[in-house]
Amino acid sequence: MKFYRDKTFYFGQKIVDSKLTAINQSYKFIRFYKNGTIHNSKNAAYIADRIPDFWLNGIFYGSEEEFSKKSWRRFVKLQAFL
Repeated sequence: MKFYRDKTFYFGQKIVDSKLTAINQSYKFIRFYKNGTIHNSKNAAYIADRIPDFWLNGIFYGSEEEFSKKSWRRFVKLQAFL
């Protein structure tokens, strides 16, 4: 195996390439994946510098300024009907 300087990037790319469902965490960020795309329907899917970003199926919908945890769950329920 080739040595990678940034192992979190290596594992993040491996998750995307293999289309895995996983959580990738480093001291800088936390990412939630479903089938290789950034996704979390219950809460923020990407958290960096304590600022949560909300993603569904790899599409960015907004950050903490646009959504709270409660409003995000309501939004996800509406998306299921569309």
